[in-house]
Amino acid sequence: MRERWLEGDRAVIEGYKEIADIARLGKKALLNEDWDELAYLMNKNHEIQNSPADSGEQNLYMIKVARENGALAVKLAGAGGGGTIIALTLEPERTMRALERGRGRDICRACS
Repeated sequence: MRERWLEGDRAVIEGYKEIADIARLGKKALLNEDWDELAYLMNKNHEIQNSPADSGEQNLYMIKVARENGALAVKLAGAGGGGTIIALTLEPERTMRALERGRGRDICRACS
């Protein structure tokens, strides 16, 4: 991805500009506890990041498991190479149990 950015790939540059805007809007949604808006923005972020480069089989599997088990939104954390996802859920126990069954490890609960 870095190479594509440096080469001036329009799709990558525009995608990351949009991600920067999403991050600003996401902070506002988080501070306002607007979970619907935050969920929309997180899912949009993942869609943008996944479009120019596949997020990896294991990452996509865990995202699918979380979404099918109560997560309102799921996205990669960081660049995605480390196998870490972030899930926004109103059903944390259900989502965490499903992720554990789905080969998830080191699940952290940020807040309740």
